[in-house]
Amino acid sequence: MELKPITDFKIHFNDDCTHPNRKICDSCMYEYVRNTWNIGTDICCLECSTVLSHDAIKRILFNSGDIALYERYTQFDLDRALEENPEFIWCAHGCGSGQLNEGATMNNTVRCVNCHRLTCFIHKCPWHDGMTCEEYGMTRNNGQVHASERWIDGHTKECPHCHSHIEKNDGCDHMTCLKCKHEFCWECLAAYSNIKRHGAYLHKRTCKHYPAKETRNCFKRFIDLF
Repeated sequence: MELKPITDFKIHFNDDCTHPNRKICDSCMYEYVRNTWNIGTDICCLECSTVLSHDAIKRILFNSGDIALYERYTQFDLDRALEENPEFIWCAHGCGSGQLNEGATMNNTVRCVNCHRLTCFIHKCPWHDGMTCEEYGMTRNNGQVHASERWIDGHTKECPHCHSHIEKNDGCDHMTCLKCKHEFCWECLAAYSNIKRHGAYLHKRTCKHYPAKETRNCFKRFIDLF
């Protein structure tokens, strides 16, 4: 509720935004981006939920003079784009390098262009010397995979849209799937697109976020007035 000069609202950061005028100041836009740039999902406008473009993020960070953070964001954005390529792999030895294992020449064994150590393209781990991928997979199946499946069942939930497994380790119950970008409630799996448009009563009745009876009655009386 601070008073801000009109100049803090003049820059049009994102060309695709649907709201005509800004109501969030430059410093708050910067703080929002500074705290969300590396969450792994698209950063959306706080006023109209339109995805902020790379150029919009650049304008916000440059406007606040944080060139160093923009450089980090650019690298993060590039890494995320590379990971979407099915032929890309990171070095499993932690040197920070990655490369493409391309097309017809694709091999199970990938030699890092930086540290020159071997990574298994199939299992995304250091190369299992002395074992084929099939043999390595069989050894993992003797207990390790079953243990992993038990952990997944106990600690993750499936995205209601694409069924990818998602782990929640912190934050609120408003989840966004990294794979398909579907937004849903962690507790009841209700779609947030409907909740945003029509209110919290579209959570399932068993969900802790479903409005209390008194809140529902107030909402009903408000609707009856119209």
